[in-house]
Amino acid sequence: MKNSLNRFIAGIACTVLVAGLSVPAHAAEAQPEPYTISATQWSREDFSQEANPDVFTATYDRALYNAIRQTLVDGTSDTAPAYTMVGDSEYSAVKNLLGRMEGVVRYEHHVPENFTNYWQYLDYFAVSAEMPENYQEPFDFIQPTIQAADGMTDREKVEYLNDYLCTLLAYKKGKTAGVTRTFAQHSGELQAACGSYARAFKFLCGAAGIPCFTISTSNHTWNMVYVDGQWLHVDVSLNDLTNSHSMLLRETYPNHPDRAPEQTAFLKELFVPGSTK
Repeated sequence: MKNSLNRFIAGIACTVLVAGLSVPAHAAEAQPEPYTISATQWSREDFSQEANPDVFTATYDRALYNAIRQTLVDGTSDTAPAYTMVGDSEYSAVKNLLGRMEGVVRYEHHVPENFTNYWQYLDYFAVSAEMPENYQEPFDFIQPTIQAADGMTDREKVEYLNDYLCTLLAYKKGKTAGVTRTFAQHSGELQAACGSYARAFKFLCGAAGIPCFTISTSNHTWNMVYVDGQWLHVDVSLNDLTNSHSMLLRETYPNHPDRAPEQTAFLKELFVPGSTK
């Protein structure tokens, strides 16, 4: 209940702040119609029918799939977002799932500003998809690289982007290099650990239109990409450290147990419906 209460308080604060501002008459006329719901879930269609039914669980169910999948297809909506209810016990897991999806676009819990009866549905969960403002410069920075990959197959693009990232970073345990620092002018290679490599590679794949997300054990993170009709492992940090392609587009990753296999299966179906059938 704590998370739900915090969400409610944040909603009230936002409403009070907006109400207290002096808004010109022409701006007030442009305000969206009030958004009110009377059910615990809604989507414009049942996207989950395209997915492998084996991936659905108590936490990662069809309603959550529809809420996220509609955003992937349509983008953010303040007038008719797909939504479901996510309680306190599942909230952290679902937020983690959205974090694993982020590439160029960030996916977040979204509550429309014009939601009139949020207080009745404190577990309301819709999803937004926006590129953060501070991602514009790194996105512009990598455009020559993305354009150079035009005409390549997806497999060739992944190999090319792996090698490109290895020219920007150097593996060092415990070090961090964020997207905005990695994809900007700098002298020499930046020191970074596996998580930084994985996040940067998601950014590159997102810009190149290749489905990609992060996957982790208890102490290591890498990526999965969808290429040639299958999900494959890519560990750029290992490839850089060993100056090889030892974990590039591999079907399995021995001795690296996924710490969230149900979430991973759900993610695969979100990005590419039917890809695990």
